[in-house]
Amino acid sequence: MKRILLLSVLALWTLGAAAQSWDGPQWAVVNSSSCFLRLKPDYESGNETQCLMGTVLRVKGAERYWRQVDAPDYKDVWTTELNIAFMDEAGKDAWIAAPKFICSAEYTHLYATPSMNADRVCDFTLGDLVRKGTQGIRGWVQVYLPSGREAWARAYDVMDFGEWVRTREATRENLLATARRLVGTPYMWGGASIKHFDCSGFTQFVYRQCGIVLPRNAREQIYTGEEVPYDFDKMLPGDLLFYGTPASPGKRMVVAHVAMYYGDRKIIHSSQVVRISSLTPDGEDFYDRQPLSVRRILGHVDDGSGIRSVATRPWYY
Repeated sequence: MKRILLLSVLALWTLGAAAQSWDGPQWAVVNSSSCFLRLKPDYESGNETQCLMGTVLRVKGAERYWRQVDAPDYKDVWTTELNIAFMDEAGKDAWIAAPKFICSAEYTHLYATPSMNADRVCDFTLGDLVRKGTQGIRGWVQVYLPSGREAWARAYDVMDFGEWVRTREATRENLLATARRLVGTPYMWGGASIKHFDCSGFTQFVYRQCGIVLPRNAREQIYTGEEVPYDFDKMLPGDLLFYGTPASPGKRMVVAHVAMYYGDRKIIHSSQVVRISSLTPDGEDFYDRQPLSVRRILGHVDDGSGIRSVATRPWYY
């Protein structure tokens, strides 16, 4: 009986803690190379997605060292306080307006001083954002993390963010080249950084590197762009193929996977690892599934079909 009462008290305490309101700063910016956003304030809870350094979050609640946040693509998810830099409204606006560098290297580090022998501040991965400093010396540039901490980046690891946005070219060739660079990256549920991807995190990341912002999940991506036939003579590289369970009487369609058409009757996708699979049984790594839908993204950016250019949605970062 005592054990039952104790467990009941602990359960009530947990529910109460999870419901704690947050009276601190209402905004935060991701301050690590990527942060995990979980369904519940627990490391054993499922990872819903990741956000890269520089992403703006709205803070809503607290439990111990966890903070409940809204991200650009997810609401009511949880991350830990040391992964984010808290800001008031003015601080958030200043961060968004500040000149920034974007990490153009696949994987590197930020350093305490402009030297490879200096202490490392943190890792720094493709797509991360930092505020520009005013100094540069011998191939290094001064930067500031969202928290305001000074660091140094190798000049060839970063690019002016405004220039990066202006120079994105969403061509089929660039999409495939970007996707091929990621082959072999391990699959992880909720993965959306160059370290690990789930299926829709991979397609979103590839398109974003080419200047296009897709919705986060396959169940959302399937409603963007234009429907095209599942026909090898009509599909083009960069088209997205969606897999799952079709709708039936009394049941909705379930979208479980998304892949990018590679051309030559192949797809590239994150399934166990990022890999290239054949759509015909005579090819290598035959992916023996019938798609629910094929959607064309290129040609439908900023046309109201759910696809945005980075230039019109820079707050995403």
